[in-house]
Amino acid sequence: MTEPMDPNDLIAEAAMELLRQYGPQTAADWGNLLAEAGHGTADDMTEFVEYVEDPLLGYLSGERYAALDTLFEHRVLTHRLTDVEISSGVLDANPDLMVLRVFLDSFEGVEDREMRVVHRGLDDDIFAERGIEDPKFPADEGFLLASDALSECSAGDLIGLFVADRELTLCTISEVLDPAPNFGDALGGILSETGAETLDAIVWQLMLEDPSLFRQPAAPLGELLDSAGYVRDGDYVAIEGFDFEAYHLANRARMLEIRDNLHADEAAAVIALVDLVSAAHLEFPEDTSGIGDWARKQITENPQIYVGIAEPPAAAAALELLSELDDHDEVLHAVATALADKGPRRVKPAAYWLAGKAADSLGKIIVAEAYYESALDRDPDWVPAIFDLALLVADRSDAARALALLGRIEGGESEILHDVLARYAPVDHPDLGRNDKCWCGSGRKYKVCHLGKAEVTFDDRANWLYVKAQLFSRTPEYFDEVFDLAEVRAQHWDDEDALTRALEGGLAVDAALFDGNIFEAFIERRGELLPADELELAQRWLEVPRSVYEVVSTVPGTSLTLSDVRTGDVHDVADEWGSLNLEAGALVCARVLPAGTTTRTFGGIEPIAAEDKDALIALIDSSDTQPWQLVEFLSARFATR
Repeated sequence: MTEPMDPNDLIAEAAMELLRQYGPQTAADWGNLLAEAGHGTADDMTEFVEYVEDPLLGYLSGERYAALDTLFEHRVLTHRLTDVEISSGVLDANPDLMVLRVFLDSFEGVEDREMRVVHRGLDDDIFAERGIEDPKFPADEGFLLASDALSECSAGDLIGLFVADRELTLCTISEVLDPAPNFGDALGGILSETGAETLDAIVWQLMLEDPSLFRQPAAPLGELLDSAGYVRDGDYVAIEGFDFEAYHLANRARMLEIRDNLHADEAAAVIALVDLVSAAHLEFPEDTSGIGDWARKQITENPQIYVGIAEPPAAAAALELLSELDDHDEVLHAVATALADKGPRRVKPAAYWLAGKAADSLGKIIVAEAYYESALDRDPDWVPAIFDLALLVADRSDAARALALLGRIEGGESEILHDVLARYAPVDHPDLGRNDKCWCGSGRKYKVCHLGKAEVTFDDRANWLYVKAQLFSRTPEYFDEVFDLAEVRAQHWDDEDALTRALEGGLAVDAALFDGNIFEAFIERRGELLPADELELAQRWLEVPRSVYEVVSTVPGTSLTLSDVRTGDVHDVADEWGSLNLEAGALVCARVLPAGTTTRTFGGIEPIAAEDKDALIALIDSSDTQPWQLVEFLSARFATR
């Protein structure tokens, strides 16, 4: 059965049809058209269209939107062939054909299309199959045709791509309008205000202003631009002599100021640091040992341009941008330590923090910890270093010092880490009655659990160990995986807090930790910090598989006895929920972990139907099973409610 379309998708579809019917519109005019068509109020629809996403939606000057398929209909763009294109059936799309890529890579069933977009770096296997040996061809994107599609052509021949009904048709070209009438003058009018613009936007605007343009074959776009005296830099076109470097720098700075709410000097400092790391990456592609001395020299020439990095938001923005670069950690480590050495005094805390983040990613957690300490030696109130050091101190199970560090942050008591530390700090809790549930989360009464015990027991630290791993999984490096599994888990829950609950713990988090190998990374990256007994316990946990169990008996409010249906192993498990909600004979899925003197199911207990047992066991045993498949299987029971 076909699922009904989302109402917003239906409105978006109607919005695109109105653009096709009435031509380019401002958001306000477009919203009015939707309102007149009965889709809502003008104000609501004006806001709605600003969020419409469609591969064939273009943004023109004058803050107008256009349907690109209507704009391109019955137009043709040309390209002059080379030998490698003819032999391989791959067209280098840049710049002649690049604006047509929206008709190839934005629809379902792309793999089955006769012509599709391929990317250098992503589709190198295809280029190799087609006999392309030049690693710089195509420079960026190419159009993949049938391997023999150009076999009748010769180098220098012109081919054209003709647009009709949102499809591209390949054709040979014998005559062209050379050059296209008024092309240079029209282009000059567009660039007179901005100085530079993307080729996409330029072509869209030219076609809007001149409905006759490209109705007949003209010279290829690249040749038209060259003959008219314009220059290109990547996707951008400008007048000859234009300073692309300054232009891109200004654009990047404006984006940072808006996205991260940075001041202009902070944005400039972020760009300067990112460019320094990028330049070092290019200067030392293999042997990075010389980066430190090289970076010190570069920084000494103009140290003041990095001052804005001293502010935490700017340092965080720089780190986020650098995380998008491949293999950047070693280079960042060298550059950040150089900045700490030769940069202005104000920037040293940020530089040490950045060096610490790089060292952490490189698996040098003790070094990272020392850098965070160095950052706080220079500025005891530098918040990012305080927080990251508190996390590492918590991993050492030093709750008292970690709490003290968080106490130096305004609002630190509202952090999740603070709540965790408060549970495991070695203090008495006189506010609890003898028969109240214990503060540690064990489910037992205070009088039989922690009354009179100021020290945290190993049983408590076993629970804390699992929480440490959960906090580790929330770091940017791993959080996307946890989030994706949480979405799978919550897909059948209809309350507004469903996703939040799934992220807080239980199956999704446990699957990310163990089935997604985050717990293994946690041990590898944080093992040096863990107390020896916790590290040993963590390594034992890695050897414990998820399994299917039968409930043998329960002690309501305290524990239950589980028998592994595959091995026959019996475990007494401390679990309040299971002891109150499950009966003898029930089947469950869980990961039963040793936890000091007890056994726990930190990832929760999942009831399963008897008829699902064999399928679940097969899923658990298969080496091909992905974490999301396991979460989806165990969450399907909610769909029937």
